[in-house]
Amino acid sequence: MLTENLNWREITNQLSHSVFLILEDASFLYVNKHACEKLKYSPEEMSKMKVFDITPRYQLVSWQETWEKFKTLKRVHHESTHCDRDGHEFPILVNVTYNDDVADKPFIIVHTHDLTESHRNRQQLLLAIKAAKVGFWDYDLETGNVYVSPELYNQVGMEVGENWDVDVWKSILHPEDYDQAVACLEEFQSGRDEEYLNVYRLRHTDGGYRWFESRGQFVTDTTGKHIRMVGTQVDITSQKSSEEEVRKMLHKSEAVSQSLARSNRDLEQFAYVASHDLRAPLRGLIHLTSWVREDAADANIELPDNVLEHLRKMHDQVERMDALLSGLLEYSRVGNRNHMQRNVHLRDILKDSVELSDVPESFEIVLPEKDITWVTVREPLQRVFQNLIDNAVKHHDRDQGKITIVCQETESDYVFSVIDDGPGIDDKHHDKVFEIFQKLHPSAGDEGAGLGLTIVQKLVQTAGGQIEIHNASPRGTEFRFTWPKVITEEALN
Repeated sequence: MLTENLNWREITNQLSHSVFLILEDASFLYVNKHACEKLKYSPEEMSKMKVFDITPRYQLVSWQETWEKFKTLKRVHHESTHCDRDGHEFPILVNVTYNDDVADKPFIIVHTHDLTESHRNRQQLLLAIKAAKVGFWDYDLETGNVYVSPELYNQVGMEVGENWDVDVWKSILHPEDYDQAVACLEEFQSGRDEEYLNVYRLRHTDGGYRWFESRGQFVTDTTGKHIRMVGTQVDITSQKSSEEEVRKMLHKSEAVSQSLARSNRDLEQFAYVASHDLRAPLRGLIHLTSWVREDAADANIELPDNVLEHLRKMHDQVERMDALLSGLLEYSRVGNRNHMQRNVHLRDILKDSVELSDVPESFEIVLPEKDITWVTVREPLQRVFQNLIDNAVKHHDRDQGKITIVCQETESDYVFSVIDDGPGIDDKHHDKVFEIFQKLHPSAGDEGAGLGLTIVQKLVQTAGGQIEIHNASPRGTEFRFTWPKVITEEALN
């Protein structure tokens, strides 16, 4: 007898799942240790019980018909339930094997596995899917049947349980998406793609269309044959709407940028033409003031003092207007010249800047001890240093002073500082110094246009850097600016 084989009993008692030997009358021929512990009965108690006592469903079906099924099929797999001594019912996976050749009476060997944890995980998954509003579908490739979850029905406004198959799905596809969506499904079914990803619009029962993203995978049998497709469908209508809004905003932004660029070009062109063309009649006015004096002298006419004063003022105002136009012309040209990048030495640039600035001998210029060499646009950088040195000298409040130039290095930039020991600039004026035509300290004989620092800022920003103003200690001003180690072609153009 099989149950009298001690080795067999020892083996089954070591298993972590339940094992039963059941006779045709539904009684237990043998129950292993795990089954007794799970059901909370002793082996002696189990020997007096029948299948109906632990599997309530068999009270509702004919055991004899079930036995005949086992006898015919030999092997059966299905899900059922067990009920323990306390009345607690739990799900199980049942594997049945029919035997009639190793004992006096036929019996079935039943292996059961507790599915409680599996069902709990499945329930949690379903709840998570429902909370996330994710539709689930299961497509049987052999029968063509499609199971869809309640959430998927809700996504298109259909009643749960309504007929759903591939043809129904095709019938509510947006006409513009039909060919692409169907081709994507067929491409995946052909096996050429490993993952199914399809984006399309489906018609809702309210008449509108919703955007969906569907993803899926194949399910294979033991031979590797594709038997089903399973996947999800997510409503991405809001995402698509946001993308469309962003696209419209980008399009509008590009149009505005192009319009602004055209306006800037037109404005710069106007500034260039106006400043260039207006300088000719101004020079004529300067000559006229001189010719009036000369003609009066030739005619032995002594001009009254007030007339001479008016001529002098006219000459000064014309000179000032000429300076303004010269500055405006230079400002309009910043960024419009294609400067070539080449290998430069910082010390050479600084020496040339000092010489061109015509710094008085009474001023001390302190240059960085360390020279650096890199590839950049030389002329704009030299102009920046020249204008900052000019500004420090012009607005100094003493006959002698000190200007210090400092260089520091970061990963992507060189950071330069031009520091003077002049009167400084009040904090409230820091934002104004870079404004066009601003002169915070107008002085007698200063014919400048107030464009020097404006041009400096534009040169620095055109190269891709930034400029700031700080108060020096104990007195004076520091202009600190960054100059990229690498200037992009976009900045150059």
